[in-house]
Amino acid sequence: MVFPRVIATDLDGTLLRSDGSLSARTRHALGLAVEAGARVVVATARPRRATDIVSDQLDCGAVVWSNGSHYRAAGGEDRFRAIGAVTARTVIEKLGQALPTPGFGVETGAAFFHEPAYLPGPMSVAWDREIVYSTEELVDRATPVAKLVVRSPDEPVHLMHAAALTAVGPLVEVTYSGAHSLLELSAPGVTKGSTLALLCEEWGVTAEEVVAFGDMPNDLPALTWAGRGYAMAGGHPGLLDPALGLHRAPSNQDDGVAQVVERLLTDL
Repeated sequence: MVFPRVIATDLDGTLLRSDGSLSARTRHALGLAVEAGARVVVATARPRRATDIVSDQLDCGAVVWSNGSHYRAAGGEDRFRAIGAVTARTVIEKLGQALPTPGFGVETGAAFFHEPAYLPGPMSVAWDREIVYSTEELVDRATPVAKLVVRSPDEPVHLMHAAALTAVGPLVEVTYSGAHSLLELSAPGVTKGSTLALLCEEWGVTAEEVVAFGDMPNDLPALTWAGRGYAMAGGHPGLLDPALGLHRAPSNQDDGVAQVVERLLTDL
């Protein structure tokens, strides 16, 4: 394989170690890749304010936030691929009937609004949240609806996913990036993979010239679109299905992304 023109990587469970740190080895390997002519794209479920502390340590050609709903190329402006307000209200209504004790939240890119029933997860922090008390207020105040999330605390995430696909599958993209009973919803066709494809089209880069890394179901669209997709050791077992045709990378704890990039650089 020729050296990739784009290296796209997830953060949590992929580029970052389990303590959330970015290793010196990983920074060095990606820096060498940029010197060799590659663009590095960080593609994460995180919102921008929870990503800058990492992406600012890298020479990124672009950063994709909220599973593709919010993105920016280096030197460019923030762009959104948001859920429409009418669709958001419909989805909340349908999922309210399909899931047990659901709580909803909306990520705008600048802030996070949520109902009292939404119980923040382990990565949430108080300073970026605001409680609202009705669906109308949630959708009216949270503009744009970059990502709609729903948490059903006592329901396994794979059962939530199946129920949501049945209830609202045609209206939104439904995915998840952890095991915390949290679903993440974006506008139809909006995924990490489709936004990565948009950026690459602007740069004149084909899918065959892209390498992508990830560990969870929300990474699959990017991993399967890229010419060479790497599933991280220790990631979601669904990514190990041979039918997907993905390669394996060592775990995030072992700097798996850096190891693969180093091998690619050696082959130059």
